Amino acid sequence: MIENIYIGKDSISNLSEILKLHSGKKVFLVTGKSSYEKSGAQKIMESLLQGTPYFRFSDFEENPKLEDVEKGIELFKRENCELTIAIGGGSAIDIAKLINSLSKVKEDLVETIKANRLDQKPYPFVAIPTTAGTGSEATHFAVMYINGEKYSFAHKYILPEYVIVDSQFTYSTPAYLTACTGADALCQAIESMWATGGNVESKEYAKKAISLVWNNLEEAVVDNDYHAKDKVSEGAYWAGKAINISKTTASHALSYKMTSLFDVPHGHAVAITLTHVMKANCDFAKEDIQRILNLINADNLTDGVLKIDNLWNQIGLSLKLNDLGILEKDIAVLSNCNLERLKNNPAILNREKIENIFRSLI
Repeated sequence: MIENIYIGKDSISNLSEILKLHSGKKVFLVTGKSSYEKSGAQKIMESLLQGTPYFRFSDFEENPKLEDVEKGIELFKRENCELTIAIGGGSAIDIAKLINSLSKVKEDLVETIKANRLDQKPYPFVAIPTTAGTGSEATHFAVMYINGEKYSFAHKYILPEYVIVDSQFTYSTPAYLTACTGADALCQAIESMWATGGNVESKEYAKKAISLVWNNLEEAVVDNDYHAKDKVSEGAYWAGKAINISKTTASHALSYKMTSLFDVPHGHAVAITLTHVMKANCDFAKEDIQRILNLINADNLTDGVLKIDNLWNQIGLSLKLNDLGILEKDIAVLSNCNLERLKNNPAILNREKIENIFRSLI
């Protein structure tokens, strides 16, 4: 599916033309709950949607479950919608991707999701992120939970047809959330550089993302600098484009239990282990890591590790598990992590190596 991409402040104005192209279609509008108003999106969207019939859906959990998707599909069909617009963070965009792509499915939903199968092209879809970091607007997969187990539904039809990255929606984002989402984007890009599933195209996207996020994230968080937030928003999109090809690696794999069991925000959880994974990968992805070091102006691996960890500290992301309520007794459960993502990592990390990483962070 071809993406139509609009990036930059006030790029939301392009939604008017998209609505004209799909005139007469009722919109299924998926939003966050409080973020829809706080980001300034509600006021702008209500103006742009004047004269366009729409139904708003925001009744879903932060980590969407199958039941949330089923409820959304039922409402989508009941309201006879033919165009989906998602405006919000990663969860809002992910559940909208799932509802939109699965709304035409007549077979069992769980079987379809597990088989990554779609036989029909879904309805037109517009993704508008209000946070800079998840990359969901640029990927052909979406995450959901079925009976407590995490599934990533992947298919080329899931990729949004239209993407609007308007950074003004990030201007009111609190500093810690800006730090977490920005860290996620930077980690996505860095991991994409060394991912075994990467290629020349994904590495080019990753390099763009690293340059934009690395050089602007601190100002975006510490000073709430709007120009810096513009650049981080753009960088987050390119990071999403990168992992859409390469997928993520060990830092993401090691993060999920920190989030699901200890409520550590995703981007923060990924950042915690990034430099430890970098050191583990140094003998297996030398050229890619050297490219990363060049992009962050580091003299060598040791200097690069110090610079990255210093950035996390500057933007308020503690790297000590104790600060986050995680104790040594919890290392065993943390180490039981996502094996699929570990397979995409250059270095083989066995259970002992993973436990040693977590132990060093206590």
